[in-house]
Amino acid sequence: MPAGCFIGIDQGSSATKAVAVGTEGQVLFETRKDLAPPLREGNRVEHDADEILRSVFDALNGSVQAVRSAGVQVLGIGLSCQRSSCLAWRGSTGAPLTPVISWRDTRGSALVASIRDQGPEVLRLSGLPLTPYYSASKLRWIRDAGAAAGQPGAVYGTLSSFLARHLTGNTRDMIDHTHAARTQLMNITTLAWDEELLRLFGLTGIVLPEIVPSGHAFGGVPAAAGDVPLLACLGDQQAAMLGLGVLDRGDTGINLGTGGFLMVNTGAGLVPAQDLMASVHYSYEKERHYLLEGSVNAVGDALEWARTNLGLFREYGEVDDLCWKAVTDTVAFIGLNGTGAPHWETGISSAFHGLGPASTAADMVRAVVEGFVFFIRDITEAVRRSGIEPGSFVLAGGLSSLTYLCQVQADILRADVRVSAGREASALGAAFLAGMRHGAWTAGDVRRMTAQGEVVKGAANPGLERRYRTWKELHRVTRELDKR
Repeated sequence: MPAGCFIGIDQGSSATKAVAVGTEGQVLFETRKDLAPPLREGNRVEHDADEILRSVFDALNGSVQAVRSAGVQVLGIGLSCQRSSCLAWRGSTGAPLTPVISWRDTRGSALVASIRDQGPEVLRLSGLPLTPYYSASKLRWIRDAGAAAGQPGAVYGTLSSFLARHLTGNTRDMIDHTHAARTQLMNITTLAWDEELLRLFGLTGIVLPEIVPSGHAFGGVPAAAGDVPLLACLGDQQAAMLGLGVLDRGDTGINLGTGGFLMVNTGAGLVPAQDLMASVHYSYEKERHYLLEGSVNAVGDALEWARTNLGLFREYGEVDDLCWKAVTDTVAFIGLNGTGAPHWETGISSAFHGLGPASTAADMVRAVVEGFVFFIRDITEAVRRSGIEPGSFVLAGGLSSLTYLCQVQADILRADVRVSAGREASALGAAFLAGMRHGAWTAGDVRRMTAQGEVVKGAANPGLERRYRTWKELHRVTRELDKR
């Protein structure tokens, strides 16, 4: 057993996970605490803040107790979190004033529509296209109509800030660069709260956490951990890229879970892109690293919809086999939760094409799965238009266990794709950044420790290319029909 380890916590939409990582990069212990499904009502998606907080402490304490019983010292903790989910809490006590409004929640759509003409300015300042998925419009709703309305001393921030405060007991509210960016209120160039963005969203004067680097001494974490420092806090997708070893310019990570994300490392330079998101990858006090990012808003959600609403399969273990059995050229455009980069559509319908007498559930399931990789192909084309050539593809997330998806992802990208050997990339990445901030590891060490995984060779696939062209046309037609 190693003498020391770092614990990475990944707080996600459906569960909180913690991974203890030894100093040679080996996973010593994993734990998971499932969450109740979010409350959904129309365009609203909410989580219970106290339930999430309990799950974080339970996952952390379980990991700490397990490694300490084996004689391993916990050297530091890293926190990865769903990025645009936000709430308000009392500045004096940290008690939540509102539920956690999910990143999938679009109740701010009316506000976003009212300032649509300011979209180019918002993009220039924040690096992000104007959309209700980011925190700004949600925070405006919280201030005007939520339980925080009229509450003196309310602090408005992302879930990460709320959790960091409670983990450390530090009354100094902090938010790291990666989460501050996802509020759409931080200037992506200066990495400071932007007065013009606050004015545009009608949020001038609200109390926001202090912006700090993602690798930072947030404070000591008591509970079962004794007094272990919280050394890192960053968005779940940025953490996943660290967990996958996406550390050199051009390195590209694909993470397919509840949603889907493609991120390409742009190094120490910020690369603006019209249809993508410019993001901070991770940061220290005097060092910054950046990404370009595209997103698929419904991946795991789309499969769950296909299972429960359409009844296409009973168990997720059936999906891979069904994909391999499909025989017709059925395609599916899935618009659940809208589309992310580079299309940026809200309220778009879903549609199937090519169903006929010979079609079966297998054809429809494959169509849904192939839709994910088609979205990823669109994102890579947008990355190329920005002047960055994506390469060294690595795939992770729950859906990376589907052999069919891995193969067609490689085929549609016309490239080899390494499938990550570790399934909890975000938790691993949080632990790695904590270790890098501590000084136990360098970026080179992390690159070496994450180099494992099967390589899937991309091959010519005329049928897939044909379905991709049909899918793009189905997307266009669906968009046009929705306008009528």
